[in-house]
Amino acid sequence: MSPTPTRSRRSRAGMTLIEVIVACSLLAITFTSLTALSIKMAARNRSNAYVEQRTATLFEQVNRVESMPYDSLTKYLIADSVKVGQGYYVWTYTVDAESLSTSGRQRYRKISLTVTPRLEPTSSQTSTIRRFKSPFSNPLNN
Repeated sequence: MSPTPTRSRRSRAGMTLIEVIVACSLLAITFTSLTALSIKMAARNRSNAYVEQRTATLFEQVNRVESMPYDSLTKYLIADSVKVGQGYYVWTYTVDAESLSTSGRQRYRKISLTVTPRLEPTSSQTSTIRRFKSPFSNPLNN
């Protein structure tokens, strides 16, 4: 009997094509989900910037109302707009008739202020300001 030739198996070196395809597929799925996440975060960041700019515009106009002379409220409070950042913001005022406070000692006007971004008209912000007339005369603020 002659000895049967034995084949020595060589150890594999490297990766097979299937392993490369599986690794590339996992990498593609990971990058796709990370891209979708970054797109959502960018959209949320842009939305937060609009809200922040709209709120800053609202507070700017509230400060304007509070610094105006009481008797000039109906004359100077008109609709206007401003460009802040990437968008335009439009504000409008509604000034009610003069009223008396519950104690009956002070007169005031109720002013409704609405700030609306032109890019997102459905996301307007409204604030109501009660502006009282000073009980005394002040040359700086009548």
